[in-house]
Amino acid sequence: MFSHLKYFFVLVLFLPLIGCDLEVQKPFEFVPEVKTFATFENQTVWEWLQTQKSPSSLTTVDQYKFDFLIEAIEYTGLVDEFNRKTDRRTFLLLNNNAFDDANKILQTLTGKVTGPVRAADKTRLTNLLKYHIIDKEYITQIDPLFVFGADYFFQTMNEGDNGKILLRRADRYDISVNPATVFPLSTARRGTVVRTHNLRYANGIAHVLNDYTRNVAF
Repeated sequence: MFSHLKYFFVLVLFLPLIGCDLEVQKPFEFVPEVKTFATFENQTVWEWLQTQKSPSSLTTVDQYKFDFLIEAIEYTGLVDEFNRKTDRRTFLLLNNNAFDDANKILQTLTGKVTGPVRAADKTRLTNLLKYHIIDKEYITQIDPLFVFGADYFFQTMNEGDNGKILLRRADRYDISVNPATVFPLSTARRGTVVRTHNLRYANGIAHVLNDYTRNVAF
């Protein structure tokens, strides 16, 4: 017993010497993984889209530009919905990849992967575009999506339950759109994830999608 106590007191005696060369630990600062806002507040969404066309030098469209969306907005007569500075909306912008890949918009509405856009039924395409506009809401990665994993329902420009859309924020701040069949979402719902967050404009905020989403089939 005495020998054990002897070793204990020796250890206590030398502990200050062992730790004297340790550096003082720096305070920990939590930095959330929220993307910095890209601000285009002197432009409407429509005005900004005009700067986001594929270069004419390309033989095919740049998948991350918006050539098809621009043509679809013009074809359906929805330019004003993307261009009024008095609006306060959240836009889910569909890039070229959301249109011209297998099982994407053009194939869904025209039967052909490459379209063209104007071969789509105008009413169906109109409803699809309007479903990607959340009216009277300004949604960032955090506000009003305050709780991780919680289901937040919003009304798109399409009326009734068919126009409901679900947003859910992950613990790393990424946003999922219609990630699960939760009432009033139907079993025909189609989910996707946000590719680019928090683009701010004169008429609202936008998030970019690589794929379209839906509650019911268009």
